[in-house]
Amino acid sequence: MKNIRMKKLIIFFGLVATSATYAQNTRDIDYIRKHALLAVKEQALYNIPASITLSQGLIETGGGQSRLANQAYNHFGIKCKAEWTGDKIYHDDDAKGECFRAYATVEDSYRDHSKFLAERPYYKNLFTLSVTDYKGWAYGLKKAGYATNPRYPNMLISKIEQYNLQQFDLIKEEDVYAKLVSLYGHFDAPEGGYWVSSNSNPSKNTKTRITQENKKEEKTQTIKEDEAIRVILASNTNTIKDKKHNTSAAIQPKEELNQRERNIIFNSQPELPSLRMKNHPNNIQYVVVKNGETLGSLAKMYNTAPSKLAQYNEITLGSTLQEGQIIFFGMKKTKGTQETYQVREGEDMYTISQKFGIKVNNLYRINRMEPGTQPKAGQMLSLKKRIKA
Repeated sequence: MKNIRMKKLIIFFGLVATSATYAQNTRDIDYIRKHALLAVKEQALYNIPASITLSQGLIETGGGQSRLANQAYNHFGIKCKAEWTGDKIYHDDDAKGECFRAYATVEDSYRDHSKFLAERPYYKNLFTLSVTDYKGWAYGLKKAGYATNPRYPNMLISKIEQYNLQQFDLIKEEDVYAKLVSLYGHFDAPEGGYWVSSNSNPSKNTKTRITQENKKEEKTQTIKEDEAIRVILASNTNTIKDKKHNTSAAIQPKEELNQRERNIIFNSQPELPSLRMKNHPNNIQYVVVKNGETLGSLAKMYNTAPSKLAQYNEITLGSTLQEGQIIFFGMKKTKGTQETYQVREGEDMYTISQKFGIKVNNLYRINRMEPGTQPKAGQMLSLKKRIKA
């Protein structure tokens, strides 16, 4: 009888431990998804490995759960020090009621962490290391006195290798979302989430490369720099018209495209799902539909629900997708990245809303237009500020 009870207790505590580990892993991955872009941006500016920044954030906040993180946006346990003149929060650490820095935003915390390391002489030797030498950085931080725990380097290295954070040391900002999807699966990025660069200001002249399968041959065509992504989508009835009868959805002739000076490359090579994911100028992730794809197949490919894709793109679940169409993987925004746009022949409010990543109803509201009405070719629409009555 005692043996049976003992076995039950062992099983029970084993399940409790497994459940706790799973919960912590979930919190950690959620933290990485929210803050990976910030870490990669700081690496580009200060040459601090993104893996080190993320692992420190994970450890110091317990996966974003700490009091300092939730009440003061302090993600790195940085104490006030004599020179600190900003807001403060008091917290029990090595001693009772110690003074810690308090920030207005998470971005401020990440930036102060970078400056804290970059501007202090006792961390100087760290910056002689390669940005990919996360082990050297882990041991160097402990040696320089960042933490008192003798296990701190191993704790950092363990987090980095557990979640493959070293892969973020090798990429640029525009590749962060694809890397997150490839490592941890698709996720619904919250509007204003930290993986979206809240301070980004995409240049109107930024060249965009859109890769799409074409079985016959490679073609290079150009379109205008200041035009957002061309979209082949339904009108606001949420249905896709037949190519033969839908002039607004037809790809324009090569001669016209050549006048627009922007490259689109059609490549016959197959792509990994994570590499297909692109970043719209309005900070929304999207893919370009390939022949035969459906909301269901895309949802399965990126581990999300077809109903969510329909909601994000303001179409019905039964809508037929057309090759070349853009499907967003996040909610469209309330305004665009440029001030105005002149309507072209054949465009309606829905295609314009998809082109600029703006919700249809917001586009109507900004322009004080009755929902369902359509703009005329040549009409100037506001994409940011509501026009005066």
